[in-house]
Amino acid sequence: MENKMDTVSIIIPVYNCGDYLPRCVNSLTAQTVRSLEIILVDDGSTDRTSEICDRLAQSDSRIAVVHKANGGVSSARNAGIEAAKGEFITFADADDYVDSGHIEGLLRLIRQHDCDVAACGFISEDEKNVSGQLTHSCSDSNDAANEVCCDFDHDSAVCELLAGGAVGGYVWNKLYRRELLEGVRFRGDIRILEDLRFNYEVFRRVEKMTVTQHRTYHYIQRGQSAMHRSFGEEHRKMVETAREIRDELAGESPQLADAGNGLLGTTILWVSDVMAEYGPYDRQLFREYYAEFKPLRKKYMKMSRIPLSYRMSAVFFTMGFGVFRLAVRTVRKFI
Repeated sequence: MENKMDTVSIIIPVYNCGDYLPRCVNSLTAQTVRSLEIILVDDGSTDRTSEICDRLAQSDSRIAVVHKANGGVSSARNAGIEAAKGEFITFADADDYVDSGHIEGLLRLIRQHDCDVAACGFISEDEKNVSGQLTHSCSDSNDAANEVCCDFDHDSAVCELLAGGAVGGYVWNKLYRRELLEGVRFRGDIRILEDLRFNYEVFRRVEKMTVTQHRTYHYIQRGQSAMHRSFGEEHRKMVETAREIRDELAGESPQLADAGNGLLGTTILWVSDVMAEYGPYDRQLFREYYAEFKPLRKKYMKMSRIPLSYRMSAVFFTMGFGVFRLAVRTVRKFI
């Protein structure tokens, strides 16, 4: 392996996913950039995944395995960060895969644009590998010969992140300079929005971020995610996380303060949507969310980055849970 200054560390949290892991790892060992450190963090797997990790490590000296007790994806990623030796750090999920030029493209952005973080678009696929929507990019084009890039400074990167724009809240489509992650770790108490919270803390440190329209990461959707299950503690924690960020930005520039309010408003609407669609209904909590959203509503409706779907949700939300639930279930019939 080349020296630290030339190496990209790729952190993959692994838990009971041996059927998918080889494709992910093979797509990384086939990268056009050879100076890689691929860190498989086995988060206490209870099947043959641990053995598969060890076998993959024996096949390529660039692969290292960290075996640890089960602690969740945030704990696994943190263990990977601690073990990483590269100048640059990125992440991948064990059931996803990347194009052969994925790392080279992100490195090129950092070097040509002299940025702290580089991000690419991604292709969302279902379990049968049928291509879905091309998402999160600064351009609709995926023309390899004519790369379109967007640069963001500190404030605009944070705002773009919180608005769910081209930056995206994910960690697996980004390459970070190692020094940015000093002292920044994933929160183990957050199951949803843990990526966004991590990126928020990192982006508060960046001077410049660059996003390319190229979509070189393949995100595989398997079954029902935590975001689309019945309402529970993880959804309450989503609102708490958004509230924390809003409060932290309250004394910042008007642009950042508005971004914090927008995140909180959208999160309240989203988790209330989950409550309305999947249950169970918590009357007291809905009233609390209603009381918190009501003062934000007028400003929220005027924010240019709020999608039409959320503007419509805001209207129904302030009419009470019965109307809101009816609207949510009616819309579901047509999507």
